[in-house]
Amino acid sequence: MMNTYIPRELTEKILIKLPVKSLVSFKCVRKEWNNLISDPEFAERHFKYGQRAETLMITTPDVNHFKSINPIKSLHDESSYQSLSLSFLGHRHPKPCVQIKGSCRDFLLLESCRSLYLWNPSTGQNKMIQWSSNVSFITPGDSFLFCHGLGYDPRTKDYMVVVISFAEYDSPSHMECFSVKENAWIHIPLAADLHYKSCNLWNGRNLTGTFFNNALHWLVYKYEAYMHVVLAFDLVGRTFSEIHVPNEFEFYCLPHALNVFGESLCLCVMREMEQVETSIQIWELKQYTDHTSWTKTNTLIINDIWSGSALPVCNAENGCIVGSDPAGVLVKWNQDGEVEEQRSFDYIRDGYQVTAYRETLFTI
Repeated sequence: MMNTYIPRELTEKILIKLPVKSLVSFKCVRKEWNNLISDPEFAERHFKYGQRAETLMITTPDVNHFKSINPIKSLHDESSYQSLSLSFLGHRHPKPCVQIKGSCRDFLLLESCRSLYLWNPSTGQNKMIQWSSNVSFITPGDSFLFCHGLGYDPRTKDYMVVVISFAEYDSPSHMECFSVKENAWIHIPLAADLHYKSCNLWNGRNLTGTFFNNALHWLVYKYEAYMHVVLAFDLVGRTFSEIHVPNEFEFYCLPHALNVFGESLCLCVMREMEQVETSIQIWELKQYTDHTSWTKTNTLIINDIWSGSALPVCNAENGCIVGSDPAGVLVKWNQDGEVEEQRSFDYIRDGYQVTAYRETLFTI
């Protein structure tokens, strides 16, 4: 049999266009392919130049399994749902609860039985993180606001779990970051206490950060100034900043979400107005450093949805938008903002969550 030699450069050009699942399988074909696909630099190039499709992750009644779905396919196409095992959690509690606390570069941040886990659903790699003894657990009766999230510092090539706890008024704030590279919690001194509170009961007192442009973002209410802002923490400079929201953005006591669609940070808010059909407005920050560049890019109709509390989760490659609500309903809107289809997961009760992630080869 003739042994055909394929230059590494040509091999990489071919492999970089393939989806992650195929690449994981191809690692067993040839030693050279395994070395190439396992190279962290190849993973970075694949993330930058490869397929950019997002996948939805859905919690299920069995906490040892999550379901993933391709948002381009029909919500009723059972073949598009894939069950993913979370057996690495190793639960001993009879009724454990798993919550998604953030996502960044394909890694999901999970919390279960008072432990944190980093998990790459595409490769199965995972890491358990014990909570810092300096971070108090927040209960519904506490007056604290608890901000958390998963981010990445490209300067040090380090994944960071960020936790901020502070009272809504005059109590001191506290912030810690877990460095995956250092495998340790690091206390971050604050120049001043953070005086914010949750925007509404929809998000409760536990806010999950949205990672974008090397920073984590939370939508909060700055009660000293009587205004809503996006609180941003830059993981590279370790600094806080505020992003003003558009003046037309009225969302107090209304369901809302902070997402990343394409290459922009977006705000999504439900609008309920007399003599006007209920809808969701999507505002896009066209230029990250220009807070006046907020532009309303889409309006989604929700009058015909089984549950009127659905909010967008991801913007699919075909232009459709998929959203969810806490009651176990998935909704897909077409490019005109009209409801294309919806599906109710009646068997899902407490703990139902949906998040978007992009499949990658990244490791920790």
